[in-house]
Amino acid sequence: MYGLQIIRNADLEELRELGSGTFGTVYHGKWRGSDVAIKRIKKSCFAGRSSEQEKLTKDFWREAQILSKLHHPNVVAFYGVVPDGTGGTLATVAEFMVNGSLRNVLLRKDRSLDLRKKLIIAMDAAFGMEYLHSKSIVHFDLKCDNLLVNLRDPQRPICKVVLDPREVGDFGLSRIKRNTLVSGGVRGTLPWMAPELLNGSSSKVSEKVDVFSFGIALWEILTGEEPYANMHCGAIIGGIVNNSLRPPVPETCDPEWRILMEQCWSANPDIRPSFTEVTDRLRAMSAMLQSRAQAPGS
Repeated sequence: MYGLQIIRNADLEELRELGSGTFGTVYHGKWRGSDVAIKRIKKSCFAGRSSEQEKLTKDFWREAQILSKLHHPNVVAFYGVVPDGTGGTLATVAEFMVNGSLRNVLLRKDRSLDLRKKLIIAMDAAFGMEYLHSKSIVHFDLKCDNLLVNLRDPQRPICKVVLDPREVGDFGLSRIKRNTLVSGGVRGTLPWMAPELLNGSSSKVSEKVDVFSFGIALWEILTGEEPYANMHCGAIIGGIVNNSLRPPVPETCDPEWRILMEQCWSANPDIRPSFTEVTDRLRAMSAMLQSRAQAPGS
């Protein structure tokens, strides 16, 4: 079907629940002897009038097909769809990342990530995003919750961007309205949303909405905090739209990191760099840090 891998429910083994959200529940499981992430999708995701149900189901299959064709070391691999879940529910099977989301890693302060590791993580995420944009795919929901990590190698963390069939914004199919306020469920994502998504200037919406989100994610990686944690939605929306609200940059922030972060979250999409430029600049920062570490007397 659609050239997609169809996976039988009987071939899956669920080991433990990893988390649940609006769209469903994710489990760590096994498929053909390998560790995988199994996402059981709630039936309510496809609710509505029969014509609406049909459209949502069709969208899901089409977007799953797009995901199955993506192959990049910094994008979580999508293996296939399970059409015969319990009670006729759908599920997806994807690559399992041992340490889960970067947000969870940052919350657990016991895992100290130095600047070198933070740069590697940011670079990995930017490489993944550069690839998605090269395929005309806009994420629309980039944040540390959607960056998955493997920290098994103490020297080299690995970070990958995760996409969901319910979250693919394919520009060829102009899925621009996917994550605007209309679709609800915006609360958790608000701090990462570019002003043009919130102020109704949808003609200006481009892949640069992801660059804005990446700027906020850089701040998360830097501080380990959640942006605007104690603020109400209304105040956040107002602040982003009138450009008076951005997360506070710590005094100790590396100047290059600060410049990049502030350009990424610029109110003007034209000022925001492309992900190709972002990866170049992060690479240069990484090289500079390395040469400083190797300098005599350092």
